[in-house]
Amino acid sequence: MATAARSIKSRRINARISDAEEALLRNGARRKGQTLTEFVVQSACAVAEIELAEQKEFTLPPAQWEAFLAALDKPTQANAALRSLLTEPSAIESANRK
Repeated sequence: MATAARSIKSRRINARISDAEEALLRNGARRKGQTLTEFVVQSACAVAEIELAEQKEFTLPPAQWEAFLAALDKPTQANAALRSLLTEPSAIESANRK
């Protein structure tokens, strides 16, 4: 998960759930060795991160859209580290060659 494991927690979220949902969540938390809060927050954050990563449509105000297009149209600059990353064999490829 992208968030820090030991961040200061000052916000509260309340939810109404059925007895069956509560039992399911408690059993899931117990299986992972987590508190109910840890389990629910970790699970919800993982789903939210996936949902946001799958976002395919972005809306920008006209000025920001123009700046975005200008950035896309700028010529690329050489980047030695990126070139190395993309041309050298990965650790897995190197291990498979041995």
